[in-house]
Amino acid sequence: MDGRGDQSIPLVDELNPDRVMKALATLLDLPVHDSAADYRAQITQELEGSIPGRPMTFCPGCPHCASFWLLHEAMKLDNRKGFIAGDIGCYVMGVSDCGFQTVKTCAAMGSGIGMASGFGQLHRFGFDRTVMAVCGDSTFSHTAMPGLVNAIHNQANVIMVILDNTGTAMTGFQPHPGIPLGAAGNPLPALDIPAICRAMGVRVEIADPFKFAEARQTIADLMDDDGGVRVLVLRQACALSPVRKGKKAWTVTVNPDKCVAEACGCNRFCTRIFKCPGLIWDPVEKRTRIDEFVCVGCGVCAQVCPHNAITIEKVVNP
Repeated sequence: MDGRGDQSIPLVDELNPDRVMKALATLLDLPVHDSAADYRAQITQELEGSIPGRPMTFCPGCPHCASFWLLHEAMKLDNRKGFIAGDIGCYVMGVSDCGFQTVKTCAAMGSGIGMASGFGQLHRFGFDRTVMAVCGDSTFSHTAMPGLVNAIHNQANVIMVILDNTGTAMTGFQPHPGIPLGAAGNPLPALDIPAICRAMGVRVEIADPFKFAEARQTIADLMDDDGGVRVLVLRQACALSPVRKGKKAWTVTVNPDKCVAEACGCNRFCTRIFKCPGLIWDPVEKRTRIDEFVCVGCGVCAQVCPHNAITIEKVVNP
């Protein structure tokens, strides 16, 4: 048995527990049962209608949420009907409501910059829309660098946005060449993503998506540049990474005198549009409140609230 060759394991698609169990049963000459599938069907039937719908969302304090907010607003202000080509990772949810439907394409890992590179060639035909691509720091090392090389070589007019959350967050924080540790926890030299991009001869800027004012200005400057390939590294650690997990930078509170929700004109902007899981609409009090068990204290919501009803106070860690 060689798995893929004799099709004991499918040639395409993911390996889920059912497929692995069937492959092992075939290898060991054991009866093949569909017990796992039957169990799921039974549980689904028993729970149907009793579990509330839960749309996809970013984790509380996810830097991708802030990044997509900034990119979405930048595209709106630019008013050239630009678009962003996406990639595979946590940030694939940029196509959904939690990512403000910012990302318009997603094909495969590394495809974002490849597709954007093609669109970035169309300026010679009068195409003047802003074109961006997004990828993560792990994807950059894995498959996106060749696409960037191709975009630079062919003089595409595109902004590559690298969402650097210092880890392979989607699949369990496996090490990648951009972090200083190997698979066994041994120290290894971390490759500098901005330095690699600068070595290719392009303009590179770095910004923190949690610092809205500076990041907005940086994005605007890059969009105004309009000169070939530019790279923006939006750098902020994943909320679940060892660097941030369990550590609050800010204590977040809602001012009940300022937050009057539907009556203030914002119409519950923070919970209806921004939708961080750490923000809860209180139907009794008719205002937003902070879920202390969920909020990780990133402080982004205070910058999003149009009426400054959310305040933050710096946490002094012992």
